[in-house]
Amino acid sequence: MGLAAGQARLLSITSRKSDCEFQSMRLSHQKIALSRELADLSNEYQNSLDQTKLVYDYYGTGDTNTPLTYDILMTPSTLNDYMPITLTDTSGRVTLNSKYAAAARAAGIPQEGLGTLPSETMRNAFVNGLAQAGLITDKTASTILGLPYNQAAGFGGGTTVAITTDSGNINELADLLNNTGSAYTINQGDLPWQDRHNAKGDRDPSYLKLVVDSNHSAANASFTLGDLLTGNKQYYLGYEGIRGEQSPVYGVALMQMFLTGGTDNSASILDWMYDEFSALLDLGDGYTGAALAYAKQQIEQLIIPDSTRSEYEYWLTKDWGEDTDDATDYDSAHEGHSVRDYLSSVGNKVAGQGSWDEYYQPQYVEASKDYIGFTFVGSGKGGGDDGNDHTTGGINLNNLAKAFITYFADYMNGVDKVDYNGNDKYKVQIGACSTANKLVTSDYTYTYTWATGSTVSSDDTGQAVFFDTLFNQLCANGWTENNKIEDKEYLQQMLQSGMLYISKVKEDGYYYQANYATDSYIKEIADETYIAQAEAKYNTEKQKLNAKEETLDLKMKNLDTEISSLTTEYDTVKNTISKNIEKSFKRYNA
Repeated sequence: MGLAAGQARLLSITSRKSDCEFQSMRLSHQKIALSRELADLSNEYQNSLDQTKLVYDYYGTGDTNTPLTYDILMTPSTLNDYMPITLTDTSGRVTLNSKYAAAARAAGIPQEGLGTLPSETMRNAFVNGLAQAGLITDKTASTILGLPYNQAAGFGGGTTVAITTDSGNINELADLLNNTGSAYTINQGDLPWQDRHNAKGDRDPSYLKLVVDSNHSAANASFTLGDLLTGNKQYYLGYEGIRGEQSPVYGVALMQMFLTGGTDNSASILDWMYDEFSALLDLGDGYTGAALAYAKQQIEQLIIPDSTRSEYEYWLTKDWGEDTDDATDYDSAHEGHSVRDYLSSVGNKVAGQGSWDEYYQPQYVEASKDYIGFTFVGSGKGGGDDGNDHTTGGINLNNLAKAFITYFADYMNGVDKVDYNGNDKYKVQIGACSTANKLVTSDYTYTYTWATGSTVSSDDTGQAVFFDTLFNQLCANGWTENNKIEDKEYLQQMLQSGMLYISKVKEDGYYYQANYATDSYIKEIADETYIAQAEAKYNTEKQKLNAKEETLDLKMKNLDTEISSLTTEYDTVKNTISKNIEKSFKRYNA
């Protein structure tokens, strides 16, 4: 080999060796990268062994096949006892998907909530919104709307009964009471009376009287609650006594007749009113029953206020014989408290008629016509053709029926409800109807809801309970919209990270917010499926990495062999060049 050719060959070997060394280094770096990938894969697999999932085990059988989903919590079924299990944020607002959010908007529920419970009209709009969003069928919506709105659901109790309802204004309610209610009958002969001696010494009867309109001599009357509410005729119970100091005792008998019944053991008029209203307006939900009880209690207060009840009970014990002259009959506990004084404390004089001594024989019908509660007037002494002092008083049954239904509406509406001027929406108190009272019977926009007697299935009732409860929670606490909440993986992440909480009704009927781990139905278990998938992935990826590593090892081995060969060849060529140079120097030196 010539000197020039040897030098060229040496340069070629050097270049090739450098290239092989570079390739070997590159493969070495790839192998290091594979080691990192294998380490990451191993870590991922180890982490997957701790992977858990949330399942819903309603029956407590250890079932792990039912993943926790939004539908399980927010769709009425036996799995949630027909009570919504809401997902709430740190402010207590309910998290809704897009369909529920559309229903909330349709009902006009603000996202910050109302802070109070709304009207039945708003609830009905919510139910219609559920149907429009496709969450319930139109048939189901119609059935729910026919059931009473359970305003107490989720707030301490209240049951939704399987009784359908109807609604209307005061005229429609009065017609229904006329057509389906029972009449109350009063016979004049059954009312208590007592002989008295008048001022001339003659015997003269003093008794309770039945009056229909202006007929003071009505022998009997039969009326329904509808008759009393419409006021086509005015019905009164009253008395017109003799001897001004004595006869007020009949006011006590009159109150007793209204509150506890007549001498013929007939039911009291107040009990009859209560029973008649309850037959229609008590929807079995607890709330309407409480409203009716409240109305009855308030009517009793109109007739006998608590402040004078002890006096009333005292005078009921008195023996009013026919020769009794001392109307101030008293003992040490009631000194100076005559019957007239007592009646002054519980009754109302006709407006503008002044004192007891100014008027002669006023008619108790006029005294009661425009008043609510027990009313009376006292006459001048010694006047009149019979020489008697007269005291008259009465109770207008129409007004008390109107007062009863007003108290009921006031309770249902919220007794603190005011109108746009800030005044009481409805108001009943002893006194003139025209000035001191605001009766619901004058409000033809007020809607009454009554039971029709028809029943629905337990499933429909359960759905009504569910959506009434959800509606109440939205109105009280507010809501937010989250379109990703139906994704069970996202839901699980939000719960496990503490971004959302579970709010669920407890034994006392109220909702409480807590971490998902406190719910006995929600279980966190090892996600075997996820772990198996992670293991399969680990094994597959590991095999791929091992195959790549083996390929790299083979390539690196080949490169090492080539580098070794090139090194040997490099040394041989280099030695050859060195010998040729040495020979050349020897030749020219010679």
